Amino acid sequence: MAVRSAVTSTWQRGVAEPAPGPAAWADASNFTSEDNVPAHYTVADPGEGPTSDSTNDFGVSTLRGWPSLFNGTAGGTTPTWWKPASKVDVLICGAGPFGLAIALSLARQGISFRIIDKSRGPCHTGRADAVHPRALELLDAWGLADEIANEGPLLNKFTLHRDGVTLGNTYTVPSETTKYRGLHITAQAQIERIYVRDLLRHQTLVERSTTLTSFKVDDGADKVIAKISADGKGEEVVEAKYLIGADGASSGVREMIKVPFEGLAIDCFFAIVDCVFKTDYPHILDTGWVTNAGQGCAIFVPREQGHTRVYIQLTGQLQADVAAAHKHKKERRNESSLGETQVHEHGLTPGDALEHLKKIMAPWTIDFAGPLSWFAVWRVNERVARSFSTPDQRVHLGGDAAHVHSTIGAFGYNSTVYDAANLSWKLGLCIKGAADPAVLLPTYDAERRLLANSVIRYSGALLRFICRLSDPLPELRGLGEDPEVHDVVLPNPSAANSEAGPWLGSFFHRAPPILMSGLGLSVTSTMLSPTPTEVTGSVKPVKVSNGVRAPNPRVTLHKHNASYLYDALKGTGSRFHVLVFTSDLQGPVRQKLARLSAEGLAPGGFFHRFGGLERLNIVVVAKALPHEVGELLAGDDLKHLRDAATLVYDDRAPDEDAHYYYAVNHARGAVVVVRPDLVVGTSVWPEDTAALNDYFASFLLAK
Repeated sequence: MAVRSAVTSTWQRGVAEPAPGPAAWADASNFTSEDNVPAHYTVADPGEGPTSDSTNDFGVSTLRGWPSLFNGTAGGTTPTWWKPASKVDVLICGAGPFGLAIALSLARQGISFRIIDKSRGPCHTGRADAVHPRALELLDAWGLADEIANEGPLLNKFTLHRDGVTLGNTYTVPSETTKYRGLHITAQAQIERIYVRDLLRHQTLVERSTTLTSFKVDDGADKVIAKISADGKGEEVVEAKYLIGADGASSGVREMIKVPFEGLAIDCFFAIVDCVFKTDYPHILDTGWVTNAGQGCAIFVPREQGHTRVYIQLTGQLQADVAAAHKHKKERRNESSLGETQVHEHGLTPGDALEHLKKIMAPWTIDFAGPLSWFAVWRVNERVARSFSTPDQRVHLGGDAAHVHSTIGAFGYNSTVYDAANLSWKLGLCIKGAADPAVLLPTYDAERRLLANSVIRYSGALLRFICRLSDPLPELRGLGEDPEVHDVVLPNPSAANSEAGPWLGSFFHRAPPILMSGLGLSVTSTMLSPTPTEVTGSVKPVKVSNGVRAPNPRVTLHKHNASYLYDALKGTGSRFHVLVFTSDLQGPVRQKLARLSAEGLAPGGFFHRFGGLERLNIVVVAKALPHEVGELLAGDDLKHLRDAATLVYDDRAPDEDAHYYYAVNHARGAVVVVRPDLVVGTSVWPEDTAALNDYFASFLLAK
């Protein structure tokens, strides 16, 4: 719930129904004993406030903000346990989705940090609206996916109408190896509140109304010396090993480290309206795109509590007026505002936006049916920071501070999860002395920046198709100094439907795993996910490529619990998962497993050399039933494997089991290393323990 305050309900009959009186939390009788002694617990000010600065004829929508719970140090009295340290491992500048995600991952690793933000509270309403299945898989590893996934509608149907012709009407259900079966709609405001409560459980407050005023890197001491200011009242010095720029598209940290924000902004503006609508448009409950050659396009996204978000492309005089107002403001801005996407001074009213929407939707009709939950104007900005990290690896950018793009594909929020999941475990290993920062940390820039480039190209191409734009894609730097070469083909903005349909079909043949789910994202080759010839030769033990998402098939964890493989891959947030596919533990595969046990998992092998269970999670995936595996693992030949491993039972049919998804040779078995961010690192034959040793030695420090 984060669109408007929920109506007062009662669960008297086991389900939510309208309550006749005050809510239980607001009923004074629930806060006194039978002797009229007041309860120690009291309910603080709910902080009810409007969800939008703009209104329509239906009045004002409000939402309870609960500032004492969610506003950190700006919420009133701080708890007695809050004692911020002047020396921490990481200083996070910005408490939007990326900064909060980095914080909650570091908290799970036992890494000390402080997190500051210039605002007085989290996002109240609006902004991002959809969570990818891939992002939920990563959030599940942090224990937060269930709460986030169950907030709003599940979307897996896509409809496109272009000039009265249906060009697309398909289901986009993702891979059967994920438990998250589509786009989950959850407001950014609610996600931030979930994150903030998680940090409270880890004894951390967001330090609100606090900004970074300056910092310098002390090369001799390997630390960052930062100055922060709360409410503009003096400065505090904070020493940290690393500083994170999570301060949004207008990043001050990015400006301080003088990293260019490369790309382009185009004069494509959207009015964004969250509201309950009255319409005869038949796809209001699906992801719907309607494009009109004379008026622009509208994108529909169902929201919580019966609301719908509509992105309305502004064209004609509306576009010209907003562009002129934005240009006037732009002349007064500094370099850090280069990546701004929200237009604050636009002069557009919700009524103006609605009238334009009606023209786009004709002959369908549409009108407001309730107060606005949110109203904003957005400009398309497609930029990527030239580098996500400073050369000394002490400062790192992520989220909107590192990349901004169009709304197509819902990558605004989801990229913050992908950035945080990639960077946080690398920081954790380096801070704990388990990895060399000069070796491991540069992979964050290499992996995430190239993915940001790819997202901008794919989402940008689809945006240009929907909005009929002729603007070129931005030229973005590859790993070297030259622009990255790509093969994304832009559509002809004036194409007839007979030409547009095939382009769209070809585009979605390549892009759906990236744009609609995040499941198809992969990372560039580094020592963390090398090309096969760099580690194992040309013949791979499995058909799953290094650098891609590790498939997540259904398995059995114990006889009472059928689940997914990822449920066996949880831990502190910085452990590698070594999947040992054992077939049925009999025949020729057993000899190879015995060598893995004796040479790799015994004292002196890679397992103990690189941290044992603290760093490596050994998972046996056995093609056997739970009551059979104990006997099959018995014997001295598999002792070290038996002692180290978590057991997973691959008891599904051969055409749907884990051995099938990974394409394992049952006579030889396989070992697949899955990184902490659930990306395939490498795969080797079980007997090739030297390859496993070399793989981990390329970035981890031996104990």
